[in-house]
Amino acid sequence: MTAGAAADTDVVIIGAGHNGLVCAGYLARAGLSVRMVERRPVVGGAALTEEFHPGFRNSVYSYVVSLLDPEVIADLELARHGLEIIDRPAGSFAPQPDGRSLLVSRDRAIAQREIAKFSERDAERYAEFDDLVVEVAEVFGALARDAPPNLGGGFTDLLTALKAANRVRRLPPARQKALVELMTMSIGDYLDHWFESDAVKGVFGFEGIIGNMVSPYSAGSAYVLVHHAFGQIDGRTAAWGHARGGMGAITQAMARSAADRGVAIDLEAPVARVIVEEGRARGVELADGTAIRARAVASNVNPRLLFL
Repeated sequence: MTAGAAADTDVVIIGAGHNGLVCAGYLARAGLSVRMVERRPVVGGAALTEEFHPGFRNSVYSYVVSLLDPEVIADLELARHGLEIIDRPAGSFAPQPDGRSLLVSRDRAIAQREIAKFSERDAERYAEFDDLVVEVAEVFGALARDAPPNLGGGFTDLLTALKAANRVRRLPPARQKALVELMTMSIGDYLDHWFESDAVKGVFGFEGIIGNMVSPYSAGSAYVLVHHAFGQIDGRTAAWGHARGGMGAITQAMARSAADRGVAIDLEAPVARVIVEEGRARGVELADGTAIRARAVASNVNPRLLFL
């Protein structure tokens, strides 16, 4: 395998999870030839629907839709390829040790009535809290959609950094303070500042630690609350939905969109190694010895697995 060998495809993508499928869709949309290689017999990664009992299927890992960018849905024409998102009006339901329960609905009036069962003061503060989190989340969401600048990069990277800083600068001072607090504080300390009821703090504290596996008093955990709020459904920030057919319906729609643009997806094709020649990735070698040469290699597997 010499450096001058012809490429079989423009880009080979390791793994067919949702990020890999989005990458494939955009590369193919730009006119490049793309081939994906997936270890499992099904695409989807963590966005997957599987049968757990004959006739019964459910989402296996990820379970609700919000952080799937509306631009991605539109650009890849996912609705045309079968994706339907159903609004999820209910928020979090929290049963309490004393037999009561707290339902924080996405409808603010309902949420305030529920919170008032535990604290009138907390119910009054909820509107301001919710407005602040959504406003800060919209700033984070805009930053997340931009490619980050390369540290030590050139003039273009400097402009990108200035653009990001300008978004923050335009916020009122109180919102800038809130942004810093939400980036650095623990979710426990942040909620202690806002609310007095353990039930209320518990339901929002859950938002700050789910998938994070840390104590609610771990520094930086408040950010996860914002992370769960900057997604959108139908243009509404902090809205959530369900994919009809489970989360696998998202990746199946992505796979159909990619295939429609000529992407080849090989299943049960585990990668043994990345072919590296003269310091550049030139393709991949599968476990069965098949070599796929490419002008570029993209990875949809974790860095530890990729590099080690």
